[in-house]
Amino acid sequence: MFLKGGEILKISEFAKRSGVTVKALRYYDRIGLLQPSVKTDSGYRIYCDEDFIKLQQVTTLKFIGLSLDEIKQLINNKHENIHSMIDVQTRALEESKKHIDIVLTALYKAKAQLENYNNLEVQQLIDIIKITNMETKAKQRFNNASKQYVTDSYYWRSKTAELINELVRPQIKDVILDLGCGTGKQLIELSTKVRLGIGIDISEGMLSQAKINLKNEKASNIEFYTGTFEEPELSVDLYKKGITKIITNYSLHHLSTYYKQKVIKKMIDIGGEALEKIIIGDLMFFENPENHKDEFNVVGYGPEVDFPSRVEELMECFSNFNFTVEVHKLHPLVGIIVANRIK
Repeated sequence: MFLKGGEILKISEFAKRSGVTVKALRYYDRIGLLQPSVKTDSGYRIYCDEDFIKLQQVTTLKFIGLSLDEIKQLINNKHENIHSMIDVQTRALEESKKHIDIVLTALYKAKAQLENYNNLEVQQLIDIIKITNMETKAKQRFNNASKQYVTDSYYWRSKTAELINELVRPQIKDVILDLGCGTGKQLIELSTKVRLGIGIDISEGMLSQAKINLKNEKASNIEFYTGTFEEPELSVDLYKKGITKIITNYSLHHLSTYYKQKVIKKMIDIGGEALEKIIIGDLMFFENPENHKDEFNVVGYGPEVDFPSRVEELMECFSNFNFTVEVHKLHPLVGIIVANRIK
């Protein structure tokens, strides 16, 4: 609301018209942000049109998130670089938006859990938040690293990939799904031996590089799509693909055992009757990891962000399904699980 020309107001009237509290106006006066045009001998603060315009500037700049000190420097012309300040605030708000997006995604997942299962425990909510946060960070990290990413940068990850491609026993009739496919190296190696390879990854950067690799290798029977472990079918109807075998290498360790169970159930649902085999190569504990602390970097294990399961826990994930499970130990902290459907 604009004041009429030449109108002067005491602080209580000015506060009422401007929608700012008397307490706030007094504070602005005290810190030199917005001082009234006139102070009477008896101490009354008198405001005019110019003060109202300045207050509008303050409230508008507060709206975009600037601190009172930053606003004071700007509107008092203390040679503050407005371009730099806007840039800093833009970055800060972008980070806040990312945080809000993560929280919203976690809440949507929690809501879906309640709708689907009519139950949600506090620990499950905590797990959802953790996983959502990790997914977002992983996506950003892999997007940033996609051009320099090398699947075999860790020796043991390379060894699991090598053995998975043997254990999958590819046949020309196979449709193989690779969850967490990264830059597509494993699928490209398998492409000459199967009918179709489908790669799913959370990172658009990784998938862009995978498509470049695919073009360079001139493989025409591989498809890449964006998706997560919980929702691999985000961009494609996997249920209609007739998937016969599913592989995943060095990816599930980002999930807690509870979510590994959900992901394995999702794999089995997606494959349906056509599914013959699931192979998981990953960090998994055959022994107490504390006895192998000096090898964490060697195997690619970061306790602050990774949640490898014990081998027994991973085997238990298949207990309610019609699969036999065999285990291949490559290292006390690394192994491969092969689940074969019982015919």
